[in-house]
Amino acid sequence: MKRIYYTVLLLIVSFIFFADIMAQEKQTLTGQVITEEGPALGANVTIRGTAIGTITDVNGNYSLQVEAGDTIVISYIGYRSEEVPYTNQEIYNLTLIPDVTELEQVVVVGYGEVKKKDLTGAISVIRGDKLETREAASVQEVLQGQLAGVQVMSRGGQPGAEATILVRGISTINDNNPLYIVDGSPLEDIEFLNPKDIESVQVLKDASASAIYGSKASNGVIIIETKRAKTGAVIINFDASVGQESVSRKPEVADAHEYTRIANLAAENSGQAPIYPDPDIFGAGTDWWDEVMQNGLVQNYNLSLSKGTEDFKVTTGVNYFNQEGILEGGGYERYNFKLNTEFQLTPKIKIGENITIARSTTTNGPNVVWDAQLIEPITSVYRPEYEQEGLNEYSIYSPTTTDVGNPVAQIARNFYTTDYFRVVGNAYLEWDIAAGLKFKSQYNIYLSNWEQNWFGPDYFIEQTDKRDVNSVSRAHNNRINNIWENYLTYHKDLGKHSITALAGMSMESRLHKTLYGEGEDTPNNSSSLRFLSATTGSWQSVTWNGSSVQPSNEESTLLSYFGRLNYSFSGRYILAASLRADGSSKFPENNRWGIFPAVSGAWVISEESFMESQDWLNQLKIRAGWGQVGNQFFEDVNARYSRMGIYYTTMGANQDVVIGAAPSSIGNSLLKWETVEDINLGLDFSALNNKLVYSLDLYQRKSKDMILWTSVPGYMGFGYTQQLTNIGELAAKGYEMMFKYRDAVGEFRYELGFNLSSAKTRIEKLVHGESVTDGNHQRLDMLTTTMEGETAGTFYGYVTDGIFQNLTEINSHSDEQGNLLQAQAEPGDFRFLDINNDGILNDNDKRVIGNPEPDFTYGINGYMSYKGIDLSLLFTGSYGNDVLNAIKPYSATGEGYYNSEKGLLERGWNGENSTNTQPVIKAVDQNQNFRYSDYYIEDGSYIRLKNVQLAYNFPERILAPIKIKKAKIYISAENVYTFTPFSGLDPDMGGRPTVRGIDWGHYPLPKRFTIGLKLTL
Repeated sequence: MKRIYYTVLLLIVSFIFFADIMAQEKQTLTGQVITEEGPALGANVTIRGTAIGTITDVNGNYSLQVEAGDTIVISYIGYRSEEVPYTNQEIYNLTLIPDVTELEQVVVVGYGEVKKKDLTGAISVIRGDKLETREAASVQEVLQGQLAGVQVMSRGGQPGAEATILVRGISTINDNNPLYIVDGSPLEDIEFLNPKDIESVQVLKDASASAIYGSKASNGVIIIETKRAKTGAVIINFDASVGQESVSRKPEVADAHEYTRIANLAAENSGQAPIYPDPDIFGAGTDWWDEVMQNGLVQNYNLSLSKGTEDFKVTTGVNYFNQEGILEGGGYERYNFKLNTEFQLTPKIKIGENITIARSTTTNGPNVVWDAQLIEPITSVYRPEYEQEGLNEYSIYSPTTTDVGNPVAQIARNFYTTDYFRVVGNAYLEWDIAAGLKFKSQYNIYLSNWEQNWFGPDYFIEQTDKRDVNSVSRAHNNRINNIWENYLTYHKDLGKHSITALAGMSMESRLHKTLYGEGEDTPNNSSSLRFLSATTGSWQSVTWNGSSVQPSNEESTLLSYFGRLNYSFSGRYILAASLRADGSSKFPENNRWGIFPAVSGAWVISEESFMESQDWLNQLKIRAGWGQVGNQFFEDVNARYSRMGIYYTTMGANQDVVIGAAPSSIGNSLLKWETVEDINLGLDFSALNNKLVYSLDLYQRKSKDMILWTSVPGYMGFGYTQQLTNIGELAAKGYEMMFKYRDAVGEFRYELGFNLSSAKTRIEKLVHGESVTDGNHQRLDMLTTTMEGETAGTFYGYVTDGIFQNLTEINSHSDEQGNLLQAQAEPGDFRFLDINNDGILNDNDKRVIGNPEPDFTYGINGYMSYKGIDLSLLFTGSYGNDVLNAIKPYSATGEGYYNSEKGLLERGWNGENSTNTQPVIKAVDQNQNFRYSDYYIEDGSYIRLKNVQLAYNFPERILAPIKIKKAKIYISAENVYTFTPFSGLDPDMGGRPTVRGIDWGHYPLPKRFTIGLKLTL
């Protein structure tokens, strides 16, 4: 690790002190910079690639020392920058052209492009250069905090872990993943993508913008364009970074001395003898957190080449990413190769392709974050040496006094990897048939080969922690998705009228094949024998992730027709309408087709004649849109029909085996599409030569005919009691705001951005009005309840009302007849409320005690530049969401021999009025103090300094002699610090709609410090 850092530092020092060996005689260049309004006061006149420059005076005049080979850059906020090679002239005057790129920039939408000023839907855009400051493994992570209406929730810092993206919150309690369009290819998986390749990201958020994609767009659409060659010389880019990850927050748990004192106090408060007569002999004990955590190395290397001519353009590149992770035993490695070509076959026909080949390996280390916090600190990592004799290498670890296994032993015997090989891409043909009429045909393919290999060695630590016979397993999961799209686009300008029409069709097929096998008893635990063919024992009938595993093929097809019409009058009144028809094989024939219309419009007020005198205003636009999109992503692709299964049973006195057939699934011939309908109102505003940009969107959405499981009578089949049907409804409303301001003061440039999003959802209808519970917890039972009138996945339990301080308070907690509500309570126990006032404390008194949905999420970003030095910052945050600390039923009770939170000894009730928040520590809890209640619900709000990057751009006078166009060194920090009231390791937790915001031993996001170098040749 040190050797790598020293090498990088040596490179940096070499660049910094590279002598000006090619310095030449300086010349004086003078001139005047003006605009259509007169002299440009404060315009920047610099030498490209250097920190050398000046600013214009009140008359727009400047004077600058230059030399042969320099390129002069003249820039002024609100106007286009100009670059002029110095050719020994003494005077150079320039009239600047207004910069309208903020409004004129092209935005990619469904099957086409549109200028940003002509948008009618809710679309967020970010350019790739704004993402380059991030050092992240995935595209999802890079997008966090960057765009209004896009919420990125971590699934933890485990290497290879995917983040969860929600576009405007949840739209169903099923799959809420957005549709990704990468270089025109519709995808659900983008883990293969290298974030450094991104040119731009567009997010279609409302139905009026995304309905052109029909059934795939119910959760929003994220369009990603990768970098492509431009006409010109060969460009070679190299980017290398090396970083180190470390634990950002260490859990505060009791050491051995405090642990034994807590155990003794719990016993004494329950009338028992102390467990540990002399707690002092244990000292600090074992710090299990330090035993399993490490500083992980992160490496990221990128090399790309591009070349473009009028007829041919090519871009290719390779990427290598490696992440060790902060928890020992885990890691992630990815190789990525991409190739983009485009060839002008004839003046009217163009062909091209985009292809990415990626291979990744995830070493799935066991997540022992929970175990490292709960295992008793009085236990050592290893057995004494005299006990290790005769044991294999996996049996030399100490047994524990609880059901928490030795976490170091778990890591040592972990042999579990996931290999992914993907080929993703498309080939296309574009034909300019006639003036304004174009045809495009594109074939998209997604191939993935997913393989998991697992080996469990035989070992013996104790009777409850052993494996008598080793075993090996392998799982295969292959996907082949093919999409062929063909569409025509026609554009015509007629005076003040502008019309663009699009019509097309799409054909899609999906094939998903799985295979699983497991065998037992290889001759020994050697790595050379960890294969199914080496097993000598019987092959087993097994389960995988809780379900019976059998080889299977799942196949589905989709046929679609789509069209769109855009109309603009004088750039002031803009209308857009689209229609898509999707026919899916997942649905029965009578409900196979879904029709998804959308319409939107915009009024550009700033283009009206009465606004001509407002020269400070660049744009003022009002937008409105309505649309419908569908959803067909549910669990069972064969839900439309019933299936028969083969079953084995025994009968009679001799227990003879009988083979029979019975329905294994109950189909639904009435099943139809989920439909999401929304209304969007928006405002776009920019002023002061586009220094100030602001947008606001208000929306309302309703999901109808949600596909949910409903119970069916038991006589319908053996072991199958559920059927998919269209029952549920979900409503949502929210708002989004984006603000950006940029300016320059002399050579100091800065930009400040802020975005804020709110999405509040409500379940309107469920099957028979019955609640759906989820999140089974060993001590608390089901943690979440999805019910009508609430958001999905709410926390539902008892309500506490302080702690009984004395017997008088216990006796006062009674019904109207004087019957005690908590007859087993003692001073120091929790008081629970009888919500329905029926005199009985039972499940009918449970209420909603927490909501995992935030009131709003936000991102704050800033950028500053001065004389070649760049500084960028990114803050992300969430406010108003609750999280459930699921470890507290073990760590906060003081009983059960699990380790406790640090300081519990002092926080626990120890006499009248000592505390009203933490119950008495005792071994026997007849009051059930730690039943599921609001005691476990905490405020999950946070603000995180997500990223800081400081960079230095080397001046051109240093780089030119060694034939380097650009060079930059930088240091970057990720997840620098998190401000939060949450007592756990990390409040940013994802999950599915019915189970989210729960800390199950969440793998925390690590701090990451990186040093890097970027070169352009």
